[in-house]
Amino acid sequence: MYKLVAIDLDGTLLNSNGEISNENKNSILEATKNGTMVVLSSRKNAKFRKKYCNGNWSR
Repeated sequence: MYKLVAIDLDGTLLNSNGEISNENKNSILEATKNGTMVVLSSRKNAKFRKKYCNGNWSR
């Protein structure tokens, strides 16, 4: 089991519409349920990343 996963937002996690797919959301939720810390990274500022960390990831 991984303890930490860092995922780049731009061109990796986000699709061309700037959205995270349900499949990716489910994978991230599953990882966190198993105790893995997930970090969203980007070269853009924290304000950009914050909109993806709003806690509205329920299935």
